[in-house]
Amino acid sequence: MSLVDPREAARRDHARHRGTAPALIATICFGVLALAAAAVLGFAVGGVFEQLRVMSINSVFGSWETETPIAFRAWGLPLGILGLIVSLGLYGTWNHRYSGRNDSFVIVGPLTIVLAGLALGTWLATTMWAEPDAVGVAVDPVFGQNETWGIGAWVLYAGTWWLPGLFALLTVLSLIGRVLASRRRERNGRIVEQLLARGVRTEAEITEAPLPEPSASRMIVPLVARFSDSAGVSRWVACTTALRTRDVPAVGARRPLVFDPADPGDVQRIFLSPAGGTDPSSFEPVRAAQ
Repeated sequence: MSLVDPREAARRDHARHRGTAPALIATICFGVLALAAAAVLGFAVGGVFEQLRVMSINSVFGSWETETPIAFRAWGLPLGILGLIVSLGLYGTWNHRYSGRNDSFVIVGPLTIVLAGLALGTWLATTMWAEPDAVGVAVDPVFGQNETWGIGAWVLYAGTWWLPGLFALLTVLSLIGRVLASRRRERNGRIVEQLLARGVRTEAEITEAPLPEPSASRMIVPLVARFSDSAGVSRWVACTTALRTRDVPAVGARRPLVFDPADPGDVQRIFLSPAGGTDPSSFEPVRAAQ
């Protein structure tokens, strides 16, 4: 039985796989599986949407013929969700092993994969949807009581374009957001490296922190910390970050913090390490405590 510190064991595991070809291959494979699972889920969502659509655009006596497998509507949702849970978990594990970081993803993030898969799956489903008997009218071939479409029927009819288009738009927006976040993270990383080399590193006291949730592996943690600058003035900063449950600091714990001695009140140049690491990637930006 190993008695090594779990955090140290995790760091060694990341160091062993960082930048290796097997870790990259595993990341890509599980990413593709996650994309496929999201596409299955999207196809099932498209099938359910079609049921609502055909009920609005055709009468009860009209054509309801569809090429979408009926059984897939029932099984696609749970299978897609289960597949996403498993594949995204493994994707995140190997992505972090390849990059050596727990706070970001290389290539693309899980959200982009899910949205892209939903766009693909819903688009594929729309190619199999039943056609209206007549555009603009729900034709009643039995009693001749035709009904003109209302706004809702027109919206559902146009779902052929806007349903996959919506997921495609969200995919693009998530990619743009990822690029912007990556640039911000790189900029912050350069500032942290400068501060570690020429600034002041001190120990900040955690004054506010939530209790760890035993049933969760990771938590979104809002923290408030107090530190003293070079003149002995106490300053309070806040930071919200995602941490493994075992890394959540308790009130009174001390965590590394770096700041610019030339302007200790500039929150753009103050960074806290919530988990206690001292490498540049461990430090997170802060804001003024309220």
